[in-house]
Amino acid sequence: MTQSIAREPNIDRSKSRELTSELYLKSEQLLRFRIAFSLVSLCLCVGIYSFAGVEFEFYRATGIICSVSIYSFIGLAFVVKALRSSRAKLQSFNAILLVLDALALTGLVHFTHGIESDLYVLYLLPIMLSSYTFGRRGIYLVAAFVALCYIGLLVYESSPLLPYLLQSTNPRGLASAFAFKLWRRIFARAFFFTSVAFLWARFCDYLSRVSRRSNERLLEQLEANEKLIAESEERAKRERLINSINKGVRSTLELDSILRSAVNQLSQAVSADLVAILCPPTTGESTNIYVQASEPSTAALDKESVSGVANQPVGSISARLQSFILSRRSSYLKDDAGRKIKTFVFTDAPADQFFADVKEEIESSGFRSIVLQPMMYGEISRGVIILADRRKDKVFEESELVLTKVVAGQVAVAIEHANLVGELSSKNRDLVGKNLNLDAKNLELKTMQSQLIHHEKMASLGRLVAGIAHELNNPINFVHGNLPYLKQYADELKKLVDKASEIEEEHRRDFDELKRKIKYDFLISDLDNIIADLNEGSERIRHIIRNLRSFSRLDEAELKEASICEGIESTLKILSQYYGNDKIPVHFSPGFASMPQVLCYPGQLNQVWMNLLSNAAQAMQGQAEARLNIQAELEGESVLVQISDNGPGIKQEVQSKIFDPFFTTKPVGQGTGLGLSICHSIIERHGGQIWFSSELGKGTTFFVRIPLTAKRQSPNLPGELSQISEPD
Repeated sequence: MTQSIAREPNIDRSKSRELTSELYLKSEQLLRFRIAFSLVSLCLCVGIYSFAGVEFEFYRATGIICSVSIYSFIGLAFVVKALRSSRAKLQSFNAILLVLDALALTGLVHFTHGIESDLYVLYLLPIMLSSYTFGRRGIYLVAAFVALCYIGLLVYESSPLLPYLLQSTNPRGLASAFAFKLWRRIFARAFFFTSVAFLWARFCDYLSRVSRRSNERLLEQLEANEKLIAESEERAKRERLINSINKGVRSTLELDSILRSAVNQLSQAVSADLVAILCPPTTGESTNIYVQASEPSTAALDKESVSGVANQPVGSISARLQSFILSRRSSYLKDDAGRKIKTFVFTDAPADQFFADVKEEIESSGFRSIVLQPMMYGEISRGVIILADRRKDKVFEESELVLTKVVAGQVAVAIEHANLVGELSSKNRDLVGKNLNLDAKNLELKTMQSQLIHHEKMASLGRLVAGIAHELNNPINFVHGNLPYLKQYADELKKLVDKASEIEEEHRRDFDELKRKIKYDFLISDLDNIIADLNEGSERIRHIIRNLRSFSRLDEAELKEASICEGIESTLKILSQYYGNDKIPVHFSPGFASMPQVLCYPGQLNQVWMNLLSNAAQAMQGQAEARLNIQAELEGESVLVQISDNGPGIKQEVQSKIFDPFFTTKPVGQGTGLGLSICHSIIERHGGQIWFSSELGKGTTFFVRIPLTAKRQSPNLPGELSQISEPD
């Protein structure tokens, strides 16, 4: 059983350090308690003084309390830390503090009505504090010192009455009677306090011994727990090592990495001069050997793959020894009970019959203790783990053998998986190549099919627009052609009415009355406005029809000269819901209208302008100061058109996909992803180029370069079918 230093002076150093540290902590806690108790007492003094006034010795009492706080602060800040390494000095320091506490309490009782003071009960406080840091002897010494302090205070305060007690002339005098009664009371109180002090000391000593025995039992339990924890940590360490090896082995499917990781991890866990893994050759005639050793050597083997520290003694495993071990990797020995042995342990390898055929190689290597652990996967061995040591008295522990067996099983599974994955990867590469070719063909067919469907749809829409324009053109021409006659007839009727105004007044009274009733003057002015509105409306309808016919250009499917400027302007008029003075303003470059005509397919170029301009308008929706800039300039034998918007721009990660079929940045259902792809195809068919530049937050510019003379297309190309396309 663990005992204190007072009972066991020959306690060891470790235990002494623990007790000294414990005493230091207790001393520090007692100093903090004194400071807290002093502050609370100071507050109580202030409260008592506010009620008692001058009857309470406020300044002396507070002075004593402050002195306790001061020496407690000094002890806590400087003294106790300087003595933390010496148990004897700490005990002496605590004894001094207890003496100071008793003297301070004596002064406090003296200045608070002395013998009549109720604070004498605080004398029990040092006794309790002594039980926290001292044994039985210290507790009773403090109790005796406290009793002497209190008795001395009583004698000191009653000393003026001592002569009256000794007088014999008038023993029955009033003063003598009072003195005798007072001293009897003093002796009674002294006896009572001394009895209480020693009873309190006895109680504190009992509690201290109970606490000490509890601490001893706790220490014994703690030592047992620490021993159990050490054993558990040792087992956990072994488990962590196994898990670490498994993780290293299973972290990759590359065979070299698997074996290298297994050798490195196993060499850190097993105490051996040599840790190696031998694997049968997979290609060629060389044996795969992975070695981790503790002794350097400059020898090396031919045709081997080595992993481990530099200058490994791989020469210790000769080619013949490798061949011998691998040839017996699937062998099983049987013990006396007939049980199969899957782990071969040789304590004296040169003298063992198992190595009789390679005895010279074993002797030259210098290895005495050898462990061979086949890496079995089912009934198939994937290699052998070798543990070898040159020490004669070396015996591999059971935990090392178990660990080696676990690693062998994990490595065998990992090798099998690596082989299977290698075969699967090879087949997958072939399949991926074939799938890529099929995907390319499917994408090409899908793109062509979608373009054909889209072109046919747009061609039908173009024909429908042209038909509507044609059907509207006849009645609007009829209306527009009759408007001049309507105006002429109205003018002649006005002349007739004006002529009637020349009749004599008495004959045209009814005529004037009729003009007044029908508001002739208003009808004449309003009729002119109606005719003017009809003329303007018919002109606008005819202009719209011309734009529709110009845009559809169904009668211009062959190469012909056309103006790029007119095509862009007609497209802008078709997109009047986006562009206009009160919508998105369009700014043309100064030389835009003077561009020469281009030999092209006008309907297809109009489709390009439709896609680019509608995309720009949709990109600028919600822009505070949206604007569109269109520039055209002549570059040798081609025309370069630039269409710039100040929209949000195109993100860098999608810029490479803008012209891909079916790619769109719009929400699902709002774009086909074919508009810009078709634009790219149309411009390429014209022998031109289309590209763009974009900056986030500043806008996008599309560049279209069109040669002045385009080559004739094959009539079977789907580009000739499309006249209008949906924007992306």
